[in-house]
Amino acid sequence: MATSFLRFFWRNLVSGIALVGFMFGLPGEGGAQVPVLLYHCQSSFGYSAALFTQHMDFLKANGYHTITPDELLDWMDYDSPLPPRPILITMDDNYIPVYDEVFPILQARGMVAVNFTHTNYVGVVTGSGDHCDWNEIQTMENSGVVMTESHTKSHTNLTTLSDSAAQTEIVGSKAAIEANLPGKVCRYIAYPYGAYTSTHVNMCMAAGYRAAFTTANQKAYRTTPRYEIGRTTIGSDSVSSLASKIGFDSLPPVPGQGFTLDNSDPNCTITGAWSTSTTGSPYGSNALVKSSGAGAASVKWAVKLRQPSTYRVYARWTSAPDRATNAAYQVTHALGTETVTVNQQTSGSQWNLLGTWNFSTTSPAQVLITDSANGTVSADAVWFEPVPSSVGADWMLYN
Repeated sequence: MATSFLRFFWRNLVSGIALVGFMFGLPGEGGAQVPVLLYHCQSSFGYSAALFTQHMDFLKANGYHTITPDELLDWMDYDSPLPPRPILITMDDNYIPVYDEVFPILQARGMVAVNFTHTNYVGVVTGSGDHCDWNEIQTMENSGVVMTESHTKSHTNLTTLSDSAAQTEIVGSKAAIEANLPGKVCRYIAYPYGAYTSTHVNMCMAAGYRAAFTTANQKAYRTTPRYEIGRTTIGSDSVSSLASKIGFDSLPPVPGQGFTLDNSDPNCTITGAWSTSTTGSPYGSNALVKSSGAGAASVKWAVKLRQPSTYRVYARWTSAPDRATNAAYQVTHALGTETVTVNQQTSGSQWNLLGTWNFSTTSPAQVLITDSANGTVSADAVWFEPVPSSVGADWMLYN
């Protein structure tokens, strides 16, 4: 328990420090966010296989990549890179359509999701419907497509229980999942009805959960408390409603194939006192600028690729007379790191080719720029454009 407490303390201390930076307007750190979706795969919640298929096809067609809770927490805790346009899909209550319908829909598209399960009702038919049994849960777990995590034992509102009863719900469900899925370590829990108190947060921490999820309509930020991660509920939403809820409508358009990363992207890490600027037609809502320095201030775009590929890498900046003539972009690729120096007094507000490189899945594809220059440095965005002969079918590129 002492070890768990220290883990909780340090994670939330880091979160608090980051939150202070967000409150005082440090660019990028507060704005970077990951959508977390909540489905209930039962018709009374507006779910249908046809609608879910439309949602997943929209995500895939628009360059979203589904991630695991481990990937989300590694990003939150350690700034580990995520794939382009990351999104976490979760489902509550272990309804049988998770196995019969959602599982094959996701598997056919190379996507993943989380199934939050109340363990007392595994394989049981209740008034709300049938539920997946342990064999079905094991099949999904083995596939790596649908991972099962805790939704307590009996789906009782924790705030209505005594502390001892709540403890049994929280600890018992984790134990049941690990007992019925050999080799599984249950690391995540979703509070029934999104109801919890600080006492329940402490119980989850002490039980060994890495994080907990609520029903609050909030995206995940680096600053989000690890045991209070919100989720956006998706029911009978149309595709346009889904797009609005996940923030797709506010994303700047991609100039071609591939993906872009700007200063509000989850895969952008900002170090030092950069300012935001809306002048000079930036990509998205603004660009970052920093006066000449010793190189301690940096902007890093780093992305996790699903398959080895060759990309043309472009950078975009906003030009002005005070801009550096020797701004240096460091591109890390499969064979090492290469520096490309550019004159930012010219060619602003357009995509400028830095070069073409091979990138692997074993290390992030990364572009870094610092303030070590002879004038003000502009860090707006980067674009990775796939070289067609280097990639497979579209579904492989956008897994």
